[in-house]
Amino acid sequence: MPRKVAADDPTRLYESDFMERITRAHPVEPFVAFIPVVLALMAYTIYFGPFHWASALGLWVAGALFWTLIEYFLHRIIFHYEAKSVEGKKVMRLIHGIHHQFPNDTDRLVIPPLFALGVMVIFGAAFYLVLGYWMAIPFLAGGITGYMYYDFVHYSTHHLKPRTPWAKEQRRRHFLHHYKYPDACYGVSTGFWDWVFRTREADAIRLVEAGQMKAYPEENWKIIDNTIH
Repeated sequence: MPRKVAADDPTRLYESDFMERITRAHPVEPFVAFIPVVLALMAYTIYFGPFHWASALGLWVAGALFWTLIEYFLHRIIFHYEAKSVEGKKVMRLIHGIHHQFPNDTDRLVIPPLFALGVMVIFGAAFYLVLGYWMAIPFLAGGITGYMYYDFVHYSTHHLKPRTPWAKEQRRRHFLHHYKYPDACYGVSTGFWDWVFRTREADAIRLVEAGQMKAYPEENWKIIDNTIH
């Protein structure tokens, strides 16, 4: 369960305890909710589907990789959409703004399963229309797996000290987005799409120097190199 939030807690969004609860999630919740879903989808495909298990596995891998592209565009276009209306700004604060305001709030590092399920249904329907029934099922299972990996990486970058070069790079890239270049380094699971769409640190440096991108004040930057934990 998410932690109990006092009425005067600055991270609180709603007066209603129920509304506050459904907008928060313990970091374990996505794994408890969706690992059984992935296993069920893959078992169903392998035992009842029309193709070999290796093909189902290949579609699962493809779905997981495709998630990284979905993640990039959700983060860049949807999560960082600059709403103009008061109501729109409230929605965007709920979706992502609150995370930038309080980046280490444990209960808002993963998407609550109820909302994640809605996103999965939408993408599952799109996969069905494009790929057909049997191909869509393992592809969706892979996408959900990629999403769970994203949740793991996102929680780890904020709350676990990185031990490997890969983990240190993931943490650095994500902290660059939080503390230095808010309009760059959108990839959490991977930096590949930042490289493809030219939103890497190197691209941000060039655009800031040209006056085409903003950067946060220099005193924020020291956290990026693990000098603050």
